[in-house]
Amino acid sequence: LVGLDKESFVRGYIYGYDSKRLKKEVFSHLLKTSYPKEGESDEQLHQCLKGKKISEKRLVEAAMYAPQWLDLVSKYLNWDGLRSAAWYFHAHINETFSEEKETIVAHYSPISPQEFQDGAFDIRWFKECYEQLGEERFQILYQSAKYISAGANHRRSQLFADAALGKLNLEDTEKIVQEKRTKDQVLSYSLIPVKNEQDVLNRYVFLQKFLQESKKFGAQRRASEAKTVTIALDNLARNAGFKDVTRLKWAMEAKKMEEITPYLEPKSIDDLTIQLVIDANGRADIQVVKANKVLKSLPAKYKKHEYVTVLKEYKADLREQYKRAKEELERSMELGNSFVLDEIFTMMRNPVLAPLMTSLVLKVENHLGYFEDGSLIGVEQVNKYSIQDTDEIFIAHPVHLYESGDWSEFQRDIFARKIKQPFKQVFRELYLPNQDELAAGTGTRRYAGHQIQPQKTVALLKNRLWTTSYEVGLQKVYYKENIIVQLNALADWFSPSDIEYPTMETVEFFDRLTYQPLEIKNIPKLIFSETMRDIDLVVSIAHVGGVDPEASLTTIEMRRVIVAESARLMKLENIRIEGNFALIEGSLGEYSVHLGSANVYKQATGAIYIVPVHSQQRGRVFLPFMDEDPKTVEIVSKVLMLAEDKKIKDPFILEQIKN
Repeated sequence: LVGLDKESFVRGYIYGYDSKRLKKEVFSHLLKTSYPKEGESDEQLHQCLKGKKISEKRLVEAAMYAPQWLDLVSKYLNWDGLRSAAWYFHAHINETFSEEKETIVAHYSPISPQEFQDGAFDIRWFKECYEQLGEERFQILYQSAKYISAGANHRRSQLFADAALGKLNLEDTEKIVQEKRTKDQVLSYSLIPVKNEQDVLNRYVFLQKFLQESKKFGAQRRASEAKTVTIALDNLARNAGFKDVTRLKWAMEAKKMEEITPYLEPKSIDDLTIQLVIDANGRADIQVVKANKVLKSLPAKYKKHEYVTVLKEYKADLREQYKRAKEELERSMELGNSFVLDEIFTMMRNPVLAPLMTSLVLKVENHLGYFEDGSLIGVEQVNKYSIQDTDEIFIAHPVHLYESGDWSEFQRDIFARKIKQPFKQVFRELYLPNQDELAAGTGTRRYAGHQIQPQKTVALLKNRLWTTSYEVGLQKVYYKENIIVQLNALADWFSPSDIEYPTMETVEFFDRLTYQPLEIKNIPKLIFSETMRDIDLVVSIAHVGGVDPEASLTTIEMRRVIVAESARLMKLENIRIEGNFALIEGSLGEYSVHLGSANVYKQATGAIYIVPVHSQQRGRVFLPFMDEDPKTVEIVSKVLMLAEDKKIKDPFILEQIKN
């Protein structure tokens, strides 16, 4: 910095070698490639800076240019919020994330790197940074953002900051969006401070109109603008104070449901009667009737009919809403997000969301039950609790069901009434810390020694909001509870593993703010259970041997209940469960079916090879959740088939059984 004096840093790639390099290129290169030695502190930096005419602004610029110096500079300057604000600008520029950057940013925001790259904005993070730094210091970082990358990539982070601070005019931004259709302007439009609920609705309608207008362009541009609108709606939801974009859409779509209502009524087109229908599970479809008979498909000549085109658009919207709602409801259960009574009533008025909500078990304080007319109804109408306006309503997790003592009653009720839940809730696997883990203090070695395939592991866990880092491997952050989960392995996650696959060692929990290890006994049971469920998924699917190593004990426990309840409903008394096996006393012999691998054995004979055709089983075997687990379907179907082996007609299976 002394050598550079007042010269600016060289942004982007530095061209030229040896004597051809300019002074500022040489010193910029040195700054980029110099790193603090391990153990060096801000006190040593203080000693180095004594007598040097280097301003605070210059130090901030250097730290933004070479972020490896950011921690030391933050401690030296002692600016509250400097590190967080610097990483805010790094996260919101329009470029890809490195693994290290992804890990650091994950400590500040639950938004994924891909979403940041697409244009997502974390308004909570921004406001926190701005309040901590103040206007003057924030402006220094604002001006220094140009050193983060080459070109104009930094302009996005500055534009977003201007929008969030109310420096952009709403009407002017609308005009720019309509005339130029610029991506960053669309995104910043959703970040301008909202005035009231009508303002939110107006912007929601404007963005939807923008999306509709994109249909006159080519396929590639349509896809790009559709993605931009999706991110803009996410930003608008955060800006308007909604917990997520799905809730924003539920609230806004509830106001617009009147538009869809006429299309739910039958309309005559020539000799056809056509309408939009929503089934008992909330799935939208187009129903075509001719001569009082429902047709399997729409006749070809009507596929481009103007009314049919509108129906298709609404059908696609409703199906997408259904998909988002399923994912968001499960995420709300996993993260312990709460609802209020008005939100539940809003969802119940939506014919897509109502079937999903009525099949889920909700929790208010110590009360569990299904939602019905503002009350929680227990199993067989035994208990009833009237929900108050101020009550926090949660989607019950197996932890709550287990602690209530009524878990088995809810499982039996789901089977007896043949309710299909939108995701695994009542039959979800539960993982509780054992005595060894509680006594050990920090970390668990429950899955230590299992070798796993790194690429498959990373792919599985990234879908479950885990991130990767060269230094710490895989980690997941719970922001509300300020907990970081870290999976440690005896190898590199990023090597091709030509020599040896990674061997899992420990799963550890850390405080997100202090980075101090946390004891297992202090980890919320819900977080511990979901973490272990993620790791169990990896052990089951990404195991090196390519087979289930029988570590999924809670999965087997769930299958025990499902097999037992299926046998009870079908009044089959020749099935019993012992350990990890379903034992069947058939007419042609005695069989066992393993509840983990689904392997079938006949006493005094050996293995019987029954190969499932999963597509044929869909809809024929009842499972209490919509997203069927093929292995569970296979196990249940084999057990039920062997329990009534006299009815088997397949000659190949009969030959194996008899021989």
